[in-house]
Amino acid sequence: MATIAIVEDEISTSPPTPSMFAAPDPDINQSSFDRNETIAPILSFGLITDIHYADHDDRWNYVKTHLRRYRNAAKLVNEACNYWLNGKYPISFILQLGDIIDGICSTNKTSINDLNMILEQFTKNFKSLPIYHIWGNHELYNFTREELINGPLCSFDTKDTSPAHYGTFEVCPNLRIIALDTYEFSALGIEHDSEAYIQATELLKKHNQNEQLNDPTGLRGHQRRFVQFNGGIKSKQMDWLKEQLTEAKNRNEKVIIIGNI
Repeated sequence: MATIAIVEDEISTSPPTPSMFAAPDPDINQSSFDRNETIAPILSFGLITDIHYADHDDRWNYVKTHLRRYRNAAKLVNEACNYWLNGKYPISFILQLGDIIDGICSTNKTSINDLNMILEQFTKNFKSLPIYHIWGNHELYNFTREELINGPLCSFDTKDTSPAHYGTFEVCPNLRIIALDTYEFSALGIEHDSEAYIQATELLKKHNQNEQLNDPTGLRGHQRRFVQFNGGIKSKQMDWLKEQLTEAKNRNEKVIIIGNI
């Protein structure tokens, strides 16, 4: 969870200064920076990702590296909403970057109920605030792409992109957000007899010799991307992204690109 504040210098049409994108200076006291009245943002928004809510007991993740506290995720979302509500500057929208519920919901056949429950945590705190969703692998464990496009997690007009889900929107003058569908090419969320599934599975098997395609054993470096819980972008979306970036450059806009990786 985070609150992102955009100050005027950050969307200036002049070339960026070296400090604009520099890492935070550890010698600067952040609390005193936050109290600096001279740095008033022209835009603030909330960002949250990988909530992994489920009405399920705690258990270890797939690779046994950390304990997933599924029900506690709802409490954390409420804490995030309270943080945003009580912040110094009101937020204009929320970016929810995927994996809002966990794949275990599909096993439990509670996907719809669990999704509605966690979405309610947002809507009860923000009645009319825009929330933009993108999809990760766990959305595709729980729903087909058709279900997602026709459901509450569809945030963009997909008339020209379906079954992919990507889009862009301007958040203030000279700043836009581009949301990518990083699972457009994937074996998840589609029928197993479809051409798209067959192509994705063939690519995985070409590079991943393990019987279980979610298993990265034996894969090194960039080859570790060839697992079934991963995804990719097709050429149509890449061409669209290039067009959006060219257009933004011509308009002297800055761009924030979001996706679930």
